[in-house]
Amino acid sequence: MSRRGRARIWLGATVAMLMTSFALPPVVAQEAGSARRCSGGYVAITFDDGPTDVTAEYLKALRDAGRVRATFFVTGTLAEGHRDGTRRIVAEGHQIGNHSYTHANLVELDAAAAFAELRDTSRVIRTQTGRAPTLFRPPFGSTDARTRRDAAVLGMTEVIWTADTVDWSGIPTETVVANALTVRPGGIILLHDGLQTTLAAIPKIIRGLAERGMCAGRIEYSPKPVQAWPGLTFHAKAAPWR
Repeated sequence: MSRRGRARIWLGATVAMLMTSFALPPVVAQEAGSARRCSGGYVAITFDDGPTDVTAEYLKALRDAGRVRATFFVTGTLAEGHRDGTRRIVAEGHQIGNHSYTHANLVELDAAAAFAELRDTSRVIRTQTGRAPTLFRPPFGSTDARTRRDAAVLGMTEVIWTADTVDWSGIPTETVVANALTVRPGGIILLHDGLQTTLAAIPKIIRGLAERGMCAGRIEYSPKPVQAWPGLTFHAKAAPWR
């Protein structure tokens, strides 16, 4: 081999070695990229009052927005009528939570009826998905010590919210988006299933969060109390998916 040929081989090997030494391993590179992308923190996107005839469209909107995962709080009666919706929520990697059986105001019920609302919904979810829910959201955010105790007996953490979009009231999509984007890192956004205005808001909310360096996360227990509104705290927060 000529001197020029040996020089080319030496140069190529040297460049390759330098590139290898400065390159991040694939896993580290992905983690670093995720850290940069989510530098503003994590928030939880949640949907109440499903599953509905529109749930499949919600799931598609989340997939189309970058396979974003959310949390769906379902009622027992709707889950029984939309079995495919409940199963698809879990199959596509989303969290699922208990939102009572009939969407009753639990604090207005007697003790046995209130407990049955939670117990029966957890039973439906477990039957349809193979797993019992570990999250619970009281309808209307109406809760008390008894409600929290019932949820704990069934192995669930009570979840309220920190950013109420008021999407159920008929406001336009842009207002739903603006309300959602008041959320702070670790916070929880309240949305509802079955609304076309909310469906249209999903990609805009996700894009707005991304512009703030925020990512959609999962809900987990928070040792530190979180304020929903003056006089009401709960113990849940948004965190990275794992």
